[in-house]
Amino acid sequence: MDKWSEFKEEVRARTDLIALIGETRTVTPRRGGREYITLCPFHEDHDPSMTIDPSRQTYRCWVCQEGGDCFSYVQKLEGLQFPAALEQLANRAGLEMPKNQQKSGTRGTDRNTLLSALAWASQKFHNCLLTDPAAEAARDYLLDRGFCEEIWSDFEIGFHPGPWEWLGNSSNGKFTKQQLEEARLIAQRANGGGYFDHFRNRIIFPIRNERGQVIAFGGRVLPGSEDEKFGKYQNSKESYLFNKSKQLYGIDHAREAMRGRNQVIVVEGYTDCISLHQVGIPNVVATLGTALTHEHVALIKRFCQNVILIFDGDKAGQNAANRALPRLLSHEIELKLLALPEGMDPPEYLEKHGVQEFQNLLQNAQEAWDFKLQQLAGEHNSNSAYASEKITEEMLALIAVAPGLQGTKREDLLLNRLANQVGLRGSQEQKLRSDLAKLRAKGPQVASSQHNKSHSQQNNTDVDFFHQQTNDLSGEEFDQVFQETSRDVPQVSLREQIDQLLKPNLNRKTALERDLLEIIIMMPECITTVIQRETITIIRNKIVLELLSQCAEQNQRGEYTGADSLMSELEEPELKRFIMAITTEAEQKKITDKLQETLQDSEGNRIPFYLNQVIDQLNWEQRESQHRTTTRNVAISNHEPTSVDERMRQMLQDAAQFHQQRVTRNTASSQ
Repeated sequence: MDKWSEFKEEVRARTDLIALIGETRTVTPRRGGREYITLCPFHEDHDPSMTIDPSRQTYRCWVCQEGGDCFSYVQKLEGLQFPAALEQLANRAGLEMPKNQQKSGTRGTDRNTLLSALAWASQKFHNCLLTDPAAEAARDYLLDRGFCEEIWSDFEIGFHPGPWEWLGNSSNGKFTKQQLEEARLIAQRANGGGYFDHFRNRIIFPIRNERGQVIAFGGRVLPGSEDEKFGKYQNSKESYLFNKSKQLYGIDHAREAMRGRNQVIVVEGYTDCISLHQVGIPNVVATLGTALTHEHVALIKRFCQNVILIFDGDKAGQNAANRALPRLLSHEIELKLLALPEGMDPPEYLEKHGVQEFQNLLQNAQEAWDFKLQQLAGEHNSNSAYASEKITEEMLALIAVAPGLQGTKREDLLLNRLANQVGLRGSQEQKLRSDLAKLRAKGPQVASSQHNKSHSQQNNTDVDFFHQQTNDLSGEEFDQVFQETSRDVPQVSLREQIDQLLKPNLNRKTALERDLLEIIIMMPECITTVIQRETITIIRNKIVLELLSQCAEQNQRGEYTGADSLMSELEEPELKRFIMAITTEAEQKKITDKLQETLQDSEGNRIPFYLNQVIDQLNWEQRESQHRTTTRNVAISNHEPTSVDERMRQMLQDAAQFHQQRVTRNTASSQ
């Protein structure tokens, strides 16, 4: 075991999973302490459904099927990649990360130093706002906007006074220039002549993750400043710690209220978010110049299931909402849309109408589906059959371009609601499904074109759901944000692949491959037989193949002991979830008992009969597949055999031989 692996195992050994989970949830012993239960943090759980095994230091939820070890728990809970989760748990255990053991491609400065630099900068900015004479204009601006000094402190709002080297020169050796650069606080000048600060003459809004750690900043230029030419708003450049498409401003303040109310309000920008918190609406977050992405929704779903999106009621805001709607429909969330009247933003509406009227607006926010229907009804403005037909066409096009919706229960629900709302019954409702299938068969470009044809954009900025927040998104970034809405069938994620593998109605070949993996996990010594018979070479499912290959590699090093050693090698939490799930299923099916009956193989070794049976069936499935390929190749060959057609002659002989073997096999099995 190399030093990196040894360090991972030391961190694992120093981490008590029950104590780790118990830091944020109530953990209750059961069965005399042989296991513990708690409310699962990964879905809306009211009856404890997560079980923790203290002997194996693993967890599993029996409802949402999440499972794994201490690393996957932190990765899932905090939205971290493995190196960050390892570092966090190492710090918790009082261990120092190995200096030269970081994998290639990772940053040079460790996470803690970057976080310390960002926290220092945040305090520096905040102190400047509170006390520096150069920040007087910023203080006046915030007071004029209605933000009290208490809220300045709650959100640690700050100010950068102007000189290009003000922050970089303030570190006084506390942090190196390289560290400040990696934290995206300063950057090198193009001519190589020193460094300059990323923000200048701007009100600074610290961007924190859900744990309250500063990971980036947003800056708003003071009105009338010459720096407006660089954009009204700017965010920190993306870094190891910060990705604007994955982070929500205010999540650290809102997370508990989101859990308590099972609802989040998503607004356009920093000041919108802060203004609502200031008037006592705490479950509010803001995006950071991008549309609401899949990663944003995944973060939200860790805390609540109900989302209200607030956007400007002007044409640009509605166009942007139309572009964002397809991707949001595919998520299992309750989504509502609220367009503020007269193109006002939340602070303006609060100032003019007050908190109670704003609360009334929230109460009357429309479900996204109804919002779209009402919008179309207003556009067509008729109860005619033609109007119903046009509405139906556009709603079907919306479903067709929504990523990941095809074949789901949610799609069925939307189609049923559409049928009811346009007055279709019986065979007419079935025609909706037929029309949707035809639309998808034409390809994603056709469906996307039909969805967007009445909502053509005047400029690229309308693509962004919140279109006035920043101007730091390039055209390429906009294309990336919305590329999924132009595909009928999105790339299948690892999670979706694993969910498919956990279903009971697998095809025969895949089911056998999963059976083999269960055997290897429950009886690790069986890996020797699998390697000797070269069974791994005929495995086709990529996930099963990857895990079996890991088992074989560990076995070669003399380290393979089953599920525990396999999970210790892996860094991907979804694979750990899969291992936990099939291990539990294997225990329920009593696979170990089935492996007790043995037989003697051709070399005189005793091996489990069940293992031998699965390997034989896999080999047979492989031969069947080869036979089908051979038959197909023979069938499509339309030329007469000649003296040089030896390959074709061999294919015919192989097909005939296999057919005879299949007859013999079927006869034997029927007796």
